[in-house]
Amino acid sequence: MKSMPQRSPSKTFELFFTPRFPIFFAFGALALAVMGNTATDLLKLYFGSDAARLWLILAGAGAMLAFLVYGAYAAGAIRERAMADSYDVIDKPKPQQYRGLIAFVSLTQRAHLEKALNYHGEKLERIWLIATPDAEDLAQELKGESVAIGKAITVVPLDDQWELLRTKATVEHIYQTQLGGLAEEEVIADFTGGTKPMTVGMIFACLSPRRHLEYVPAGYESSNPEPLDPVEYFLDYSVASKSVPMSDG
Repeated sequence: MKSMPQRSPSKTFELFFTPRFPIFFAFGALALAVMGNTATDLLKLYFGSDAARLWLILAGAGAMLAFLVYGAYAAGAIRERAMADSYDVIDKPKPQQYRGLIAFVSLTQRAHLEKALNYHGEKLERIWLIATPDAEDLAQELKGESVAIGKAITVVPLDDQWELLRTKATVEHIYQTQLGGLAEEEVIADFTGGTKPMTVGMIFACLSPRRHLEYVPAGYESSNPEPLDPVEYFLDYSVASKSVPMSDG
């Protein structure tokens, strides 16, 4: 039985506090209102309800809010949200070697996959091969070869090569539950060997600035295309913090 991808706590929390989900938002707003009113009544009960005490309660609440905002900003939460709507796509030829690789298995692009595996070389420790039913035999063959040279490899089945969202969920599941001791920044996802929906699904799963992508291009100098070194792609959210010049017009 397949395990379902886990939703992160922050994503679950957003269900109740964004208008995109009206039912959850309504109940979340109601719960917050009740909690706020109850907290106010308790503060009045313990500290008093004369004007001076109410000003004191208001000042304490303001100080608490300022502390929370500062803490969130210092932790990067607010800056990451602020950068979410502005980014640049950076391509980086000859990227660094990564400890983890997520890649599609393709019957027609085995050479490209082997190029990616060889490129990351001795540093590569963990490999996840996403295989559709027609590519499972090749994935198992590559798994045997990788195990023989000391690489930990997992074959991840994908039953529909035309289902974009299923591919996205599969890649998300790997990042959320299977990295073990690896950080997301230590893993790169290769979208070379997938169908177009698979490619887009993997890219959608890697929109976080902590997740990097790569593609293995081909050289056509000879009659037989030869795979070249991978090119890394990642989202640079730092452009959001750069000021945009104002036009004089």
